[in-house]
Amino acid sequence: MVEDQFKAAMLKDLGAAPNHVNPSKITRFDDPKGKRGNNACYCQLFLDDCHPAGYFGNWRTGHYQTWICGGKPSMTRSERKLFDQKLAEAKRQREQETRQRQQAAREKAFKLISRATPADPQHPYLVNKQVGAHDLMQLGNTLLVPLFADDQLVNLQRIYRDESGQIQKRFLSGGRMAGAFAFMGLCDAPTAVYICEGWATGATIYEDTGQAVLCAMNANNLKAVATFARNRWPSAALTVCADDDRLLAQREGINVGMVKAREAAIATDALLVAPDWPIGAPEHLTDFNDLANWMNGGSL
Repeated sequence: MVEDQFKAAMLKDLGAAPNHVNPSKITRFDDPKGKRGNNACYCQLFLDDCHPAGYFGNWRTGHYQTWICGGKPSMTRSERKLFDQKLAEAKRQREQETRQRQQAAREKAFKLISRATPADPQHPYLVNKQVGAHDLMQLGNTLLVPLFADDQLVNLQRIYRDESGQIQKRFLSGGRMAGAFAFMGLCDAPTAVYICEGWATGATIYEDTGQAVLCAMNANNLKAVATFARNRWPSAALTVCADDDRLLAQREGINVGMVKAREAAIATDALLVAPDWPIGAPEHLTDFNDLANWMNGGSL
């Protein structure tokens, strides 16, 4: 069936697919890397008046992909024209919805920040990571990491311990992620800028170097943040600090942290650095914060 082929393509590309696809309507489903019910992924399948085709993507990562049953050569010119028209209309609808979702997230971010206070340096997460609070905010027991893009607050990462005692890191639903970042030590004209993934990693780098740090929050966002930095401060020395996803590479054959960091560095003429693991360092360690903690204490 066409629907089965469409779902198979989503599973391969997104790692998830909905149980059922309602033709000609946008179907939303969970990003498997997010909290249950996040509805970050979406798809739409066109079956009426055209060759079977559609598109799918992920709001959180900005990933988007078109799909044509049998591949592009299977479409006639008129079918391709009709499909392009449907994609254009669907794009307008998605962009409008994206703007609405991002605006709602911005408003929520401002409300949460307005109620928060500067983070307690003795918060258990900060103590465990062995870093200072810097510009973090705190609401109750939840740490708030402000994320900025286009010189304005656009999202938050919330760090908290759930009922089972596990640390959770959640962004605001619908909030902008592409090109957004947290920062430390930033000034109008930095001479050096370090770009990394997570906030704790960034705090470690900032405390070690004293230079500006931008935290892209995930590997897929490194290139966008590095590009922003290169355009904003063309004369600054950029360094992309990779996460070394060693165990992921063993399981799935790809070290996402290293691959995406290398892409970001090449695209922006930046220096690329990665943790240099000492003999005996556990393989589950991935980033510079992990390395610093293990070197200081021998364990995490």
